[in-house]
Parts: sequence; structure tokens; C-alpha cells
Amino acid sequence: MPLKPFIMLDAMADLTSLDDRDALLISLGISLQEIFDLERVDFYHCRPSTEHPQAVWQIKKTLSLANGEIQQAWQWRPQNTLNSDSADFDPILKSALSDLNTAESIHFRLVRTLKMNDQPHVLIDCQGKHLFKQTDLRALQGMTRIYENHISLLKYSETDTLTGLLNRKTLERHFQKIMGSQEKTHAISIEDASAIEENNRRSQQEDDSYFLAVMDIDHFKRINDQFGHIYGDEVLLLIAQLMQASFRSGDYLFRFGGEEFVILMGPQGESSAIFAVERFRERVAQTTFPQVGQVTISIGFTRLLHSEVLSTVLGRADEALYQSKSNGRNKVTIAPVDTLNIHHPVNGSIELF
Repeated sequence: MPLKPFIMLDAMADLTSLDDRDALLISLGISLQEIFDLERVDFYHCRPSTEHPQAVWQIKKTLSLANGEIQQAWQWRPQNTLNSDSADFDPILKSALSDLNTAESIHFRLVRTLKMNDQPHVLIDCQGKHLFKQTDLRALQGMTRIYENHISLLKYSETDTLTGLLNRKTLERHFQKIMGSQEKTHAISIEDASAIEENNRRSQQEDDSYFLAVMDIDHFKRINDQFGHIYGDEVLLLIAQLMQASFRSGDYLFRFGGEEFVILMGPQGESSAIFAVERFRERVAQTTFPQVGQVTISIGFTRLLHSEVLSTVLGRADEALYQSKSNGRNKVTIAPVDTLNIHHPVNGSIELF
């Protein structure tokens, strides 16, 4: 019996055992490399913009085979941006986007669009050593459908049923992932505090910091009491839709509970993150909500330091949110960050929460 069916069965088992979307995508790419003997796989992630809502794509992950080893590289850079509205957009990529239910193949390339909620989510561009056959197209379609189905199940378990945003229970996992990307989290003693502070300063200078914002709808109880819970739910839903339209696809948006929302942002410079949060606050204030009219939000904002725990960051952002409420509401308050006041567990290891 050929080896490939066993590889495909192993790949399906691996895919369905994962609950992290980035890990799922990497696992899919590695499996496809093994099945089709690929040299390289590029994943283009959709990056909607106001001017081109479904047109801007960037390389999110590249897997390449070098000396028999699979190499991984993240590439979120402007020079890797593709605009599917432009005349020089790769024809095979455009063809794959035009028909979301099939795969496209030209000689040594195999391209497939991965969907989420029936919308293009990721373009996968496979570059092989051999000509692809029709059976390869069907195998790729089958593998990617398994990925799409599993992603749909994950999305159902991770999202708030009313707003469609990520739910509270997923916040800790995403926070831990960000902490892991900022620094290799092996044991760090109290004597390493100076190195942590240097990392924090360097992150701020190099525009690769992460940020957290806690947002609360002003006078939401009054909205529910005056207009009823149906219109209160409508306000929550519209706020969530404004969030999805205002922030980057790489930012994590959560409904934290009731009328409170959380955003994990990054990597970017602090001024850029503050601008995005202020722009969102203004957009909410300028929106007319059905029956209710004007609604405002108060926001607490903070930068994430290396080696922090979630409770510390949330506490800092909540304190800033309280200041926004106390100073008249409809404001963004930036929490001061004291890099010397870093949480150090007594056993010397980094606790992520």
C-alpha cells in the first residue's frame, strides 16, 4: 500500500487534535509538504482595508524545505502585500479567489483558498518539485476541507454567540501565545530583571510592542432599563461590528462579559495603537444606534511588558478604565507602565497566569 494514504491519515489526526489556529495552519502546511513533496508553502492572510475590504493580502507564514529540514518564517511586511484589485496581481492567485470551492494548478504550483464563514480567509500557495496531477488537486481540496470544518468547530466553541467576537475563556490562551512570542519563557530569575527591562525598552523603540485595551459601554444599564434588553443586545452587536471594522485582522477582539470588551493589539508602535483605539472611540460616538441614539464608550489602555501575567495587565487596564469613567466617560486613559514593577514569581520561573 502506498505511503501517502498513511501520511494523510496521520495529518488528519494531527489537524483535529489542535485547538490553536496558527498551529493548525502550520500543521496543514507541513502535512502538504510531506504528501506532495513540496519545496515551499506560502500562506497569504486576508488584511481588509477601508479602500479594499477584501483585496489586501500579506504573507503570514512561509514554510520552505532546506537541507531536508522544514524552515518556518513569519513575514508581516509591507513589501509582501498583494492587492487583488491591481493589474499585476498573480493570475493563479486571482483565479483561486474567484472560485472558492476548487483548487488551481499551473505546472509546479497548486493554489487553494481557505474559507471561514464562506469568506476567503487564507490563500495557500504550494510550490512543488513535480508537475501536479488532477488527483493532487482533489487531495488538496479534501485536506483543506478538513481544515475548514475543524476551524468552523473551533470558532463555534471560541466565540460569543451574540456578537461573534472571541469569548472570555479564550483570552488567557491568546495572551499566553503573545507572551511566548515576545520572549522564550524558560526560567528567569529575579537577577534577570535588567534584561527584561532592556527588552521592554527595545520593544517600544522598534515598534513591535503588544497592547491591551479594556472597553466599557457608558450607562449601559440605563440603555437596558429605558429601551429594553432587545435594544441593549442590538447595541452590543453593533459595537462588535464596529470593532471588527476598525481593528486589524491580526488583533484579537473579545467580549469579556456584559458590556465590557477587550482588545489584544500588536505588534506595532504605541502611537499607532493609541490612534486606533481613539479612532474607534470616536467612531462609536459618531454612530447613531437604532432607537437608542448616541452611545459612548470608556477605554483603559496599556502596553504589555515582557514576562507579565494576565491578571497584572488586566488590573492595570481596569485602573485606567476607572479613570476614564471618573473623568467624564467617553475617554481613553493610558495606564502608566513602570518597567521596574515586574511580577517575579517566588520560584524564579515565569508564570503566564
